Amino acid sequence: MYEILNSPGKLGSLTIRNRSVMTAARTLLSNEAGEATEDIISYYEARAKGGVGLIITEAVVVDEVHGVSVSKEMFASRDEGIPEFRKMAERIHIHGSKLFAQLFHPGANGDATLSPGGLISASDTPGKKGGARAATSEEICEVAAAFGRAAARLKEAGFDGVEVHGAHNYLIQSFLSPVTNRRRDEFGGSLENRAKILRLIVEEIRRACGWEFPLMVRISLEEYIGQKGYHADTGIKVCQMLESWGVDAISVTAAGTASKLSQSMEPMNYLQGWRKHLMKAVKKTVSIPVCGVAVVRDPAFAEELLREGYTDFVGSVRSHLADPQWTNKALSGQQADIVPCISCMACLEMEYQLERLTCAMNPQAGYEAQFAPPSRDGGDRLVVVLGAGPGGMEAALTAARRGFRVELFEREASPGGQLRLAGTVPRKEKIWWAIDSLHRRCVDAGVAMFFGKTPTVQELAEIGPWAILDATGGVPLIPSSIEIEGGRENHLVCTPVEVITGSLDVREESVVVVGSGMTGLETAEILCERERNNAVVVLEAASRIAPGALGSNRNVVTGVLELNQVVFMTDRRLTKIGLDRIWFCDSNTGETFVYPCDRVVLALGIRSARPYGDYLREACPQVISVGDAQKPGKLWDAIHSGYRAASAL
Repeated sequence: MYEILNSPGKLGSLTIRNRSVMTAARTLLSNEAGEATEDIISYYEARAKGGVGLIITEAVVVDEVHGVSVSKEMFASRDEGIPEFRKMAERIHIHGSKLFAQLFHPGANGDATLSPGGLISASDTPGKKGGARAATSEEICEVAAAFGRAAARLKEAGFDGVEVHGAHNYLIQSFLSPVTNRRRDEFGGSLENRAKILRLIVEEIRRACGWEFPLMVRISLEEYIGQKGYHADTGIKVCQMLESWGVDAISVTAAGTASKLSQSMEPMNYLQGWRKHLMKAVKKTVSIPVCGVAVVRDPAFAEELLREGYTDFVGSVRSHLADPQWTNKALSGQQADIVPCISCMACLEMEYQLERLTCAMNPQAGYEAQFAPPSRDGGDRLVVVLGAGPGGMEAALTAARRGFRVELFEREASPGGQLRLAGTVPRKEKIWWAIDSLHRRCVDAGVAMFFGKTPTVQELAEIGPWAILDATGGVPLIPSSIEIEGGRENHLVCTPVEVITGSLDVREESVVVVGSGMTGLETAEILCERERNNAVVVLEAASRIAPGALGSNRNVVTGVLELNQVVFMTDRRLTKIGLDRIWFCDSNTGETFVYPCDRVVLALGIRSARPYGDYLREACPQVISVGDAQKPGKLWDAIHSGYRAASAL
């Protein structure tokens, strides 16, 4: 199965057992001293067990003075870290995978509070966590030497090679880009000058580690930041320079600054393989191996990229985050069993809340050292799950794997719950991957699934479950603080459900969408479709649109809405809905306004449905709420809630 993906490949003198590469992503699983911990070693070891040919670690610090971006990054800047790096390499090698470390310097994307010497960049520039000043020539040479020393430490620890991160608006790309490099010395101006820092780094690594130690460089071939940024023609020239300097391989990526046009970690709307042309452009212009990333999720698509000559190795990190066994399943003909990454961005979004890497589809991701596989101690006791949304199906799956006899009841004719609604909005087709995967795994695990069935409390009592997992979901929230003239008879009012499902066809109306969460924005996008000819206003009580959404997810939708002349009103709190108008007030001053309209869509979140109230305990004393039935949330919350509930039985 997948002959080329399963074939060995060469990176310099190193042979990789297959063409599957797990690329780098920040985990925040090391300790405050920058040392590898059991958490991070177990995380990478799980992917080595999963059959991946090459693992590239998260970005590793080389310069503690000017180049720390977050706490709990691994440091290759100290000899003291070598023993833990060696332990990591040994654990990975046991399973046949090869291991590279990604060496990087964050430049202006660092954290000034963690970098005692202050942040440096190609030129003076504002940073995310403190402004960066232009590096001196002496500092540039010292940074290059730091890369060499770090590579030598990793070689001593038993790593198989290193990847230098020259992309994604970190220090090296700040020199390569004409947007961020405004220098007039030997490191500015021509492309050869702008690339000089990269050449110095390559030379220092070769000097420290020799020519037999594999060296790969990651490059943004295209910045995607508009006319001022560099494009693939420049990116190809950089790749040709790298080959002439003796680099063993090139990792092709894209993106530059924080521009809305530039995505280095693509949200759900990006199609699989959307930038495959970039890796092919490099492959056709250099003779050294190319590793490419392009939202590759399907092993058949990975094989196609290899067969058609787009790349020599196929890289992804989120596919291996969602399913550590991605490679083994692909190469053994079990691709249908792969737990898919749906590009929901929860890994990035939850990182800010939990300060660690996790995954919506894989509750064990990032917790490999802490969560042992669930014990098979169910003893064939009956567990009833009410609701086949993501939380309910994850709960049923986990309980079945523990050896419980699981019966799942769903009132609708098919699985998915509110995910089905989410999967019908524009550009979110990958949602169906999650639904299909959860359903398939439940069936394979032996879960008895009954659709179009809502058992009564008496019926539940008669079958005598040992436990009930209540995953009955949520319904749209209509806050009692909003006065609605005429109550439920007010035809001005609807919810996103009616718009998204099409049960209400709104055309040629003046529509106000109240609430700018992702559901509100996606509802507004449907309403502003050209053939509907609606005039749409989005009302938000907070000071910014979609305050709780990840920027990359928000930007995809707001960009479309702006093109369609949707009006955003922030700091506006709805107070009353009349029969042909609404009233709202300024969230800060309390000043009131009136706005006539034809339709009001209340996109203010959901509340737990609780169709059984408190009566489930009459059927079974052990009742655990799951997902939105416990607390309304997102996909991550639902699946993790289901996993925890079933694990705790």
